[in-house]
Amino acid sequence: MQKSKITILLAAHNGEQYIGEQIDSILNQTFKPSKILVNIDQSSDKTLSIVEKYSRQFTNINIINSKKKFGSAAANFIDLLSHVDLKDIDFIALTDQDDLWKEGKLERAIHKLNQGYDGFSSNIEAFWEDGRKKVLIKNQPQQNFDHLFESAGPGCTFVMNKKLALCLQQFLKVGQFDQLDNYHDWMIYAFARVNGFKWFIDSYSGVHYRQHASNVFGANVGIKAFMSRVNRVLSGEGFDFAFRLMKEFKIKDQFIQSLFPMSRINLLRLAVHAKQCRRRARDQVYFFLACILLAIIFPKKLRAI
Repeated sequence: MQKSKITILLAAHNGEQYIGEQIDSILNQTFKPSKILVNIDQSSDKTLSIVEKYSRQFTNINIINSKKKFGSAAANFIDLLSHVDLKDIDFIALTDQDDLWKEGKLERAIHKLNQGYDGFSSNIEAFWEDGRKKVLIKNQPQQNFDHLFESAGPGCTFVMNKKLALCLQQFLKVGQFDQLDNYHDWMIYAFARVNGFKWFIDSYSGVHYRQHASNVFGANVGIKAFMSRVNRVLSGEGFDFAFRLMKEFKIKDQFIQSLFPMSRINLLRLAVHAKQCRRRARDQVYFFLACILLAIIFPKKLRAI
């Protein structure tokens, strides 16, 4: 019998096309959420009226904000995490507005967290309107520094226990780290690992990850997505965020500290440690090459680090 009290944090913006289906899939979980808290980034469609209809029908669905302009899903989630009341909860889960949860998603996550983990994420099944599907593998073995250079998977798979959620909330309330660049999931995973929390990345795909034109990042599948990712990396984006993370979290590891100030030589030194910085073997190769190319190009974003 379920005893855990689970709060779902849902960030929404102009989501009228899919948000009803997502809420239905959450309500249909084998482990029922105690609360579903919805932050609606100021929307021009019927998102608010759809969620209001659900909140009248289900007392555990509450709209927290509907008039603020957050500007990104990351800012929306950070606002939720910063202000949610954690007194009467056991677990926090994040969800996007346009995915679909498999019925056992929460039950599987809570089961794993009860085995001694603080944070949970998982593989995910991307799907397209034309019927294509692809499981995105995220559960490669964790490395010494992978949390500083990538997320544990999409944030919509994240579930955290109360201990981690409280610590994260305290950090968000007093910290100055407000430039998330839509990498809130990466920041949460890095925060957990840096502060000694145990994180489990599951092979189970509990979320149908909808792919459409409005995805911020999406599944990164295909040549077009690959080239877009290459352009972001070579501009310094990603690496810039990684080093801002290291500064904000005051990483004490001797090797990480030795990378500052950023220089061409330090990028080459980082390339040698590629296997410790990414989980997937192919990404370790890409990371190595990216460090070499960035050492040559040395974009403006990295010169100020």
